[in-house]
Parts: sequence; C-alpha cells; structure tokens
Amino acid sequence: GYDISASEQTVGNTLTVSDVTLGLPLPEDEGSVSLTIGDLKFVEIGDGTVAIVMADKMPMQINTRADDETVDISLLFSHANLSTIVSGTPEEMTYAYNAAEIGVDLEKIVVNGAEIPDLVANAILAGILGTSTMSVGETVATTQKMSVDSLTYTFQGTDPAGSGEIDMQGSASGIEIDADAVIPLGDYADDPAALFTAGFDIAGRYSLQASEFDLTFVDEGAPGSVSSTSGGGSVALQMNDSVLAYGGGISDVQISAMGPDFPLPIDISFGELAFGFEMPLMADEAPQDFALNLTVADLGVSEMIWGMFDPGQVLPQDPATLIVELMGKATVFTDIMTLDEDSDEIPGELNALTLEDLQLRFAGASVTGDGDFVFDNSDMQSFDGLPRPKGALDLNITGINGLLDKLVQIGLAPEEQVMGARMMLSMFSVPGDGEDTLNSRIEVNEQGHVLANGQRLK
Repeated sequence: GYDISASEQTVGNTLTVSDVTLGLPLPEDEGSVSLTIGDLKFVEIGDGTVAIVMADKMPMQINTRADDETVDISLLFSHANLSTIVSGTPEEMTYAYNAAEIGVDLEKIVVNGAEIPDLVANAILAGILGTSTMSVGETVATTQKMSVDSLTYTFQGTDPAGSGEIDMQGSASGIEIDADAVIPLGDYADDPAALFTAGFDIAGRYSLQASEFDLTFVDEGAPGSVSSTSGGGSVALQMNDSVLAYGGGISDVQISAMGPDFPLPIDISFGELAFGFEMPLMADEAPQDFALNLTVADLGVSEMIWGMFDPGQVLPQDPATLIVELMGKATVFTDIMTLDEDSDEIPGELNALTLEDLQLRFAGASVTGDGDFVFDNSDMQSFDGLPRPKGALDLNITGINGLLDKLVQIGLAPEEQVMGARMMLSMFSVPGDGEDTLNSRIEVNEQGHVLANGQRLK
C-alpha cells in the first residue's frame, strides 16, 4: 500500500538505490506519512545471493501531514558489522542477517515549523541474529525468527512551558521473536472483515529473559520516580478469521515508585503476572471453545504500606495470590468482524462454562475451588433472561473467620458488618475437616433449583 519513489544506478555488480521515499496516506483522508532513507546498495555476490549494504550511519526522515499540523522527525540509523544476505527467488526471498549493534537516535522533532528543544531519545540493539522469509503473491506471507542479546533505550525531555521534565532509561536482555504472518494485498480500510476472508493470519511469540526500567520526572515542580526490574516474560498472539488469542506473563517483578501524590516510597513485588484469552471470531452452528485466565501470584508490598492500615502487624503479611482459569464453549451466530456495533441482537449463546482453577490467598485466608456448568438456552425464564445452568461449584475456604476477627481488631471492619458476613457464610457453607475451614457446594439442577450443600435456596 505504500507509494515508493527512488533513483537507481547500476555499476558492475552493484545496484545503488538513492533517495528512497515511502509514502502512506492516513485513513479517512486525514493526511499522509512519508519516510525518506539514505542510499541502499544491492551487491550481487555471484552464487545467486545478494548482499544489502547500508552506510554505517544513515539519516532517516519521517514527515507527517495531517489537517493543519505538520510533524517532521529526523532520525539517525547506525550499525556495526551489519550483514544482510538475500537468497531465493523474487517470489520467495529469504533474508539472513546479523549485526554486532544497531542503533536509532532521534536528532530532532519539528512541529509546525518549531523544533522541540532539549529532547534526547535513542535505542540500541546488540547481538542481533535472525532470518526472515517473504513470499509474494495474492498475499505477502512472512516468517521471522530473531534473537537479540540486549536492548537499551533512553528518553529525556523538558516541557517547553517549563512545568516538567522526564528522564527515562531501560534495558532488556535475551530477546527472542518467532512470528508468522499472511497479509492480503490491497486496501481493506473500509471493509476490515474482507481482510480476514482474504487470508489475514498472524501468529507470534515474543520473549525476554530480564528487563529493568528507571524513570525520574518533575511535574509542576514536584519530583517523582519509578523503577522496576523483572525476570523472564513473554507475549503470544494469534489472529485470523476464526480465532483471536492473546496472552502473556512476566515473573519476578519488583516495582518502586514515589511521586507528588504519594511522597512515601511504594514498593510492590510479584512472583508472576500472567493473563490470556481465546475467543472464536467466525460464525458456526457448532459450539466453539473460548478461554480466559488471570494470575497474580505472590503479590507483596513493603512494610511501610502495611503499616498505613495495620501498624500493629495484626494481619499476616504473607504474599497474596489470585488465580482464575475459565474455559467454555459458545455458539457464535454472526462473524465477530462484521458485527454492527449499534445492533441490539445477541451475537451468540453460552453453552458451557468450566472453572478450571480458582485460588485466592490473602492475609492468612484462602479460597480455592472449581466448577462445571452447561447451559440450556431454550429456558430463559428460570433465571430472568439468562440461559438455565446445570452443574456445580465446589469451594474450600480456610482461615476466613480468623481474618474477620483481625479486621475487627484493627478497625477496618465494624463488628455488625462482620456478623452479617458470618451469617451469609453459614447459609452457603458447612464446617470442613480442619480448624477454621469451610466447604461449600453450590448446585443448579435440571429443574433450575439452586442448592447449597444439599439445602435448596431457590
């Protein structure tokens, strides 16, 4: 979809392409973006492969024109020992590349003719190794595998009005990218659904081994800071005409922050943060799978934060955990990509829902459970417009009475509210085998009756 212009000159086995400009109109006639880069040399090696050669330092220019605003960005691309070898055929080319280092530096940004002063931004990749294959036909199909030893970046700036400034540095190590994509050729801006039916399909996984981040800022004269470190993490994405799946996670997270609104240091840590979901996009008469999960494991906060509401250290300060894993089946009536956002019609129906895992642990108390339900969509009366479920939810509750006692002791919960909570628990649970343990089994039968531990509630 780009407009490409350049000048070409061939001398011997080298084709030099100069003044390369890529132009792209913005959607809805809101303007355009153009990218201008320096010379590229294509050198025929003699064995059917071609080397792409760039200068050690190459200027790049990005110009945006939208409505009454112009933005001109000047960048400097640099590299050390970059090698790019292309093989294959014009219809299917493979790029093999490696570099000791690749960097991008921001030289200046000019908005409506005025340069933004005191702005520094750069990023450096080190230890790059990768391959990429591109097949061109009615679609552009790519596969990419790349590893990067480290990434470092910097951003520093000052508000031209003088009310603030920012200084940010960060790094990541052990980066791995493995991605496949099929992109149909053509303009699908006015009909995104047609993009999917034409074969749009992307899938990729991005991971790193560790990262760190430091930020200091001044906002209207008041200073603040945020810093963090983490261990390994990853993000995965799959999207085509039938499914959208997205998920990721990161481990060993440490965050420290202080700012104008919270002058005391706030320290937070996570053993693991993870999320994921999968949903069908294409209509089908048969039920299709969906899933959702969330993990916040071993959440800890500093003693200073605990001391704000529990100065006597009455509550156990064990790390908190929340884990929820859901999966189920649903029937999709209409392709999700063609849905009319103003329509009141329900695009599908829920057929089954399974709680694979539930874990909640906080201040010495815990709730664990699992459950399984199927839904009768022909019965929308028993539960006021919702399909009638059939199945059971099993819960095990430990330490809840002890926690309620401690909340009363430190003044976070009035005694009368705690009494109401205890009465509610007695309606839905029975004593377990251990001390301060409760069990609860919530069932819904074929008649739409709701039972708690065998006692009918509805």
